[in-house]
Parts: sequence; C-alpha cells; structure tokens
Amino acid sequence: MPRSLPFRWRIVALLFGLSVLNYIDRQALSVLAPTLQSSLGFSTIQYSYIVVSFLVAYAVGYFFSGALVDRFGVRLTVATTVAAWSVASLLHAWAATWIGLAGCRFLLGLGESCNGPSALKALSEWIPRRERGLCTAIFSNGYIVGAMLAPPLVAWVALRYGWHWAFVGTAALGVCFIVLWLRYYHSPESEVRLLPAERAYIFAERGGAVSGQPVSFFDALRDPLCLAVAAARLCTDSLSYFIVFWLPLYLHSARGFSLAMIGLWAWIPFLASDIGGPGGGALSDWLVRRGWRPAAARRRLMLVAACLMPAAVVAVHAKSAALALGLIAVLLGAQSCWNSNILALTSEVFPRQSVATYAAATGMAGAIGGVITTLLAGQLIHNFGYVPVFTGLGFLHLIAFSIIYLSFRRSENAAAQR
Repeated sequence: MPRSLPFRWRIVALLFGLSVLNYIDRQALSVLAPTLQSSLGFSTIQYSYIVVSFLVAYAVGYFFSGALVDRFGVRLTVATTVAAWSVASLLHAWAATWIGLAGCRFLLGLGESCNGPSALKALSEWIPRRERGLCTAIFSNGYIVGAMLAPPLVAWVALRYGWHWAFVGTAALGVCFIVLWLRYYHSPESEVRLLPAERAYIFAERGGAVSGQPVSFFDALRDPLCLAVAAARLCTDSLSYFIVFWLPLYLHSARGFSLAMIGLWAWIPFLASDIGGPGGGALSDWLVRRGWRPAAARRRLMLVAACLMPAAVVAVHAKSAALALGLIAVLLGAQSCWNSNILALTSEVFPRQSVATYAAATGMAGAIGGVITTLLAGQLIHNFGYVPVFTGLGFLHLIAFSIIYLSFRRSENAAAQR
C-alpha cells in the first residue's frame, strides 16, 4: 500500500463540506423557530407541519435521487442539486406565513434528497473498504458540524441583521460551494491529478461487486438486506430529525433558553457527535484490519451505540438543564456512531454500480420515519410535553439492531449453505 495517499482525502474533505452546508441550510429554520413563531404567528402543531413538508419532499426525492446519481454521476448531480436547494433556501427570506415556509421547506427537501446517495456513491468509488468506516463517519459528521455551526452563525446574523438575512446567507454559502465542487471533484477514473499508485490501490481495495445494469428503485426494495437496512433507518433516523428540528424549541419551551442562549449553547450536544462518528467509524475499520468481516465490524459498533440510547429517558427527566444537555450530547455521539456504521454497511454490501439507488431506498425509509416522528411529536408535545417523545426514541435503536442482526444472520446462513 502506498505510504502517502493524500488525494482521496481531498474528496473526503469535499464531501465533509457538502454535508456541513446541507445541515446549515437545513437547521437555519429550527434555530429561528422561536423567532419565526412570534413573527409569523404559527403554533407548535403548525411548526410540525412545516417540518413535515421538508421530510415528505425528502422522502419523495429519494424515488429519483439515487437513479439520477447512478445515471449522471456524482459531480453533475451534486452541483445541480446544491444550486436547487440554495435557491429554495433563499426563498425562505420572503415567506410571510407558515404555509409559505412549508412550501419553501418542500423545495429544500427535494434538493437535499440527493445529498446522501451522492456521497455514498462517491465513497464507494474513491475509498478502500479498510478506510471507509472512518471516511463515512467524516462525511456523516459534516452534518453534525453543520448543525453545530448553525445555532451561533444563524442566531448572530438574525440578531444583527434580521432573520431574513440568515436565509440569504445560507444561500450564498451554497453558491461558494458549487464553485469549489466543480473545480476539485472528478471520478477516480477521470481525475488526472491522481497518482497511478493511488489509483491502483483504490481500484484494488474499494470492493463492491460490479455486474449487470444498475437496479431500479423498486428492485432494490425487493432485496431482503435492503429492506432490513430500510426498516432500521425507519426507526433510527427519527432521532436525528427530532434533535435537529426540535432541540432549539425544546431548550426554549422546556428549559427557558432565549435565542441568544440557544446560539451560545445549542451547538454543544452536536460536539459529541464529532467524537462518536469518527470514533465509531475508526473502531470498526480497526476491527476490519484485524480480520473481521466488514459487515460484522459495523454491526458490533451499532450494538454499542444502540445500548446508549435509553439515556434519552434520563435526559428528559433531568432537573438540571446542563445535565439534560450533557445526556443529549451522549445521544448524539451514539447516533453519530450508529449512522457512520450503517452508512458504511450500505456502501459495502450492495453492488457498487447501484449503491446510490440502495442508499436512496433506505434513506427514503429514514425520511418516512422522520415524518411519522415529527407528526407524532407535534401532537404529543402540544398535549403531553416532551417526556413521551424522548422515551419512545430511547428504545428504537435496540429494535433496529435486532432487525439488522437477524436479517444479516439469515442471509449469511443462506450463503453458507449454497
């Protein structure tokens, strides 16, 4: 193996930047939710509808996003979709009602639905399997860094210039990213700056069978392993969506935080994800290098993460806001570990020429889980508070891991008998 392989890490850095941008755009609304509630006069239940409009579009977008990536490639698809969601972000600045915000969120969700499939496709093409857990975690942690940067950045712009300019600023970031993306991203087959030794290493070690034509979205859903990963993401993506969209409102209504306090403190739980994601990805890579099968190594770290999730029950009952914030940090660290490993698993067990389609199929299930959770959360929080929501989310990962474990064991046993 070559000693110095810097170029593929430039690709990882680009994908990290893509996910940072994605979540800054996505979380701007949640940071401003208390301000917008006062300015536009919508209720908690109406806020849940605004969030759901994004998630519905996100789920619908998965029907075509994976196929677009597999058909037109990562470079063109990312540039086009970032442009589309940046325009959608800009339109938020002119929303005058909660219905207008919901329409803008729908457009944003359609554009952002290509992000995950594009990144997993790029990772499957560029990154050898023995490094993919860590690299997937770095990409996935870009979401967390974006969520961490959004509260202070968006709150500062809103407090200084008004909430409209916060959305203008996020749109401008998208334009800057497109320029960098088109300049620096190419496939490993066409990248002229890639040294021959690194190209040979990538092609030899990236794994993933390539045979036949790319599968359709519905063919992917007929794969039992795809269904298992989709069911797991249906359960577990809900926690990510809930924290991203509801944490500022939770801190405001249940813990008494002002917008300035949200800007100062709401990023702290996301910092734990910067440890959990790369840590979990690096540990599963370490197990692979010690001879573990990649799928088994990823599952082991997912089990560890699932066992930490019941801390949600303690967090919602904590009398101290600091303790609650600390326990939410534990949840996000474990969630990041879970996400990096289930995404690495997705990029490894399915054919490389169709990995974006499989990622889209499983991602759609995660978005549907987010829709269900958000609708339920809006009703439950309005009527009963946050306790039942946190309690339910605390045990979904254990259910999801059971589905993954049983499905992969069944598949492995069937393969051993053939």
